[in-house]
Amino acid sequence: MFKPDVIFAQIEKSLDSYVKNLDNYSDNQFYFKSSPEIWSLGQMYAHLVSSHSFFIYHINNCLQKRKGQEGGEKNEFGTKILIKNSFPPIKISIPDAWKGEEPIAKTIQEYKDIFPTMKNNMKNILENIKNDDQSYKTLHVAAGWLSAVEWLQVADMHLRHHFRQRDELETTSKNLLST
Repeated sequence: MFKPDVIFAQIEKSLDSYVKNLDNYSDNQFYFKSSPEIWSLGQMYAHLVSSHSFFIYHINNCLQKRKGQEGGEKNEFGTKILIKNSFPPIKISIPDAWKGEEPIAKTIQEYKDIFPTMKNNMKNILENIKNDDQSYKTLHVAAGWLSAVEWLQVADMHLRHHFRQRDELETTSKNLLST
């Protein structure tokens, strides 16, 4: 298992990378959708923000020992991704039953303000995660029962997983908007 400080350092690095890249986008590029079923960069950023709230919610539930249980196991998928410290390098489609509304992009400036807040949210609960005995877990629908530090690790893996999508969306929007 990775130490919370190591995981948080990677989360900081990922969030800083997302913020830095915001300076590279025109509004047209940020909101560009190559097809109705493909997100824009802005929608991907919206997804990262809503996912952050989801991860914080589960971490806090573990720390406060609510809406979960003592103990519980990860399933095979959860065990594999946590050992590898990454999601498989494939596009992952969310099952229709889990999908909410399509993400709605905010402005580039709003994300420049939101992402540092996301980093502070994680930093503010880091000590509690480090001091937690990791016995209380909440259920991740795809990975099984996770402790607070495992939720932190999944949050990190999720941010890194979307780098591939970000790179693809950047390339597609640059190519199609320049023609």
